Amino acid sequence: MKISLAPLQGYTDWVFRQAYQKNIGGIDEFYTPFLVLQNDGIVKTAHKREVEPYKDRCTDLIPQFLCGSSEELSFFETYFAELGYNKMNWNMGCPYPMVTKKGKGSGLLPNPDKVEEILKSTFHNKLELSVKLRLGLGDDSEVDSILPILKGYNISEVILHPRIGKQLYKGKVNLNRFNDLYEKYGSYLGYNGDVCCKEDFDKIKSLFPDLQHVMIGRGLLKDYWLPHKIKGIDLPDSDKRRNQLKNMHNDIFKLYSSYLQGDSQIMQKMKPFWEYFSSHFENDKKVFKAIKKSAGIKKYEQAVEFAFSQQLKLD
Repeated sequence: MKISLAPLQGYTDWVFRQAYQKNIGGIDEFYTPFLVLQNDGIVKTAHKREVEPYKDRCTDLIPQFLCGSSEELSFFETYFAELGYNKMNWNMGCPYPMVTKKGKGSGLLPNPDKVEEILKSTFHNKLELSVKLRLGLGDDSEVDSILPILKGYNISEVILHPRIGKQLYKGKVNLNRFNDLYEKYGSYLGYNGDVCCKEDFDKIKSLFPDLQHVMIGRGLLKDYWLPHKIKGIDLPDSDKRRNQLKNMHNDIFKLYSSYLQGDSQIMQKMKPFWEYFSSHFENDKKVFKAIKKSAGIKKYEQAVEFAFSQQLKLD
């Protein structure tokens, strides 16, 4: 069973991924937040940091991209191949209107002919291509026209989040529709959606025993040892976990400090990090409040010291 980490914009950037894998580990594959080709034909510097240089990023990294045209797919296939990657992931699942209105993300799903046109005219199998998608944009039957196309063009794997785009992340995942597709496509499908604890994983695995890939997201941010629990790996004792958390925090702080300029920029990165990081402590609300209120590095360091004086939550 492969356990991967979904990209969470603003949280699972290259700094987080490096620090997590170094200090805690357990994730088999990381997916980058999606890269976008700008109107002037370049990739933003912030996006380049996610994938360049390849040798300095974790070796289990799959670069993800958005595209709605042959030109974009061609660019990313060449770009990632030249960087040394052998896999890439096409995001056809993003539900946000600012993306779907441009015919990208889940905005592509009502247009199977467009998907086929892009693949037919452009994809050259320079890299192994997987796709992350939803059941549809506004209709959960849209995926039925997309999957045969993807399979016909040697797409290596489809990671399916069983909601429609217009749901965003509201409501329940549609396990009945996932089951319909699972019965037809089997382990060609990976699963993503609302796996927030070991019990959630066990439920999905019991329903779909041949699954080979489960992608988790916010569940990991709230519990860094969720992959260990899923895989049946013994957890470190409380003291070791505290040290792992402290070392991870320190690595993240150092990495951000290495390229951000000034206390303000560093704090703009570190404070959101604690939104989930604080959930590992018993007094999580009090811990996060102290972090949010801190002004400047010295006050921040005092808040961090207070946080690590608290008890960790039980396993």
